Amino acid sequence: MYFPYLRGKQFELIALRELAALPLLPEKVVPIVEPVKRSLKSISTALRTLHPHGVKMQLIINPQVGELVDGFNDITAFIKEQLEHGIDNIIPTFLVGNEADVVLLLALADREGYDQTGYSLVHISPVKSLDKLSRHTKDTNCLYNTIHMNYVFALRRKFDPNTLGILGDYFRKQRVNADYANEIDESFSSDCFYYKNEGFTVFSDYQTIGDSWIEGGMLPKAVVIHLTYRDLEQEEIRIRHFVSDTNDDTLDVAGKFHEALTKLIEFADNQKIDSIAIRAFRDLHQREAFPGLGSVKKLSIMHHIELIQGLI
Repeated sequence: MYFPYLRGKQFELIALRELAALPLLPEKVVPIVEPVKRSLKSISTALRTLHPHGVKMQLIINPQVGELVDGFNDITAFIKEQLEHGIDNIIPTFLVGNEADVVLLLALADREGYDQTGYSLVHISPVKSLDKLSRHTKDTNCLYNTIHMNYVFALRRKFDPNTLGILGDYFRKQRVNADYANEIDESFSSDCFYYKNEGFTVFSDYQTIGDSWIEGGMLPKAVVIHLTYRDLEQEEIRIRHFVSDTNDDTLDVAGKFHEALTKLIEFADNQKIDSIAIRAFRDLHQREAFPGLGSVKKLSIMHHIELIQGLI
């Protein structure tokens, strides 16, 4: 299975909505969403779009970034509200990185009934009470234990092998967009081909965004489009960065986008790459349209999720 890890920002959630009719396959894709906005309306809309397709969402109860840090009561109340309206495709999910997270998990999972109905954990670092946590997951209905790849060897033997997932950040973020031109094509990951052989049920990643959290941003001097693709000569996912050419100032972002997009279309034609996102990019290129940088990121995410679903 594939667990794309997304922050609950507008365009990440729109990516899920627009991919739903691909269709996303519930036996292959179960996104993890860390809510970062006080309003959960966009998450509600995404859940309702995924629901007819049987796709579940792992919704983080204790986000580490954004407006809902310490907002676990708001999120549990939201889950109850969704259930009351028949939206039952939510898996309550906890980040585990310190002792406070374990205390919260044990309290909320019992209070809200998640111990019986089902919940998941995303392990972002080891904790002192690991043995206690391990026993709890085996005594309750813990569906998945997704472990950050930095701590796989420290944690994997503590949990039911049938629940194990590996989470990796494979995106190498550069200081500024223009720096991606220094290495336009690089290795991304091969884990999606081998995670089952290594004893994992799940493969998870942060797509072409990475796990760093940035709220907002300034207009870039360079526009870059990130596209993952399969290396046909070996079992590897690579990533290619399509960077604009006129990068001396922040003027004419639309023109910069068209420069980068022209390179992407040429590459997709040469490699015979196709996806919902590639078709959308082609349409933008033909119309010489600029949808905004948020939509560009959305299409990059959509392409990656479709690519991985097709490979696992």
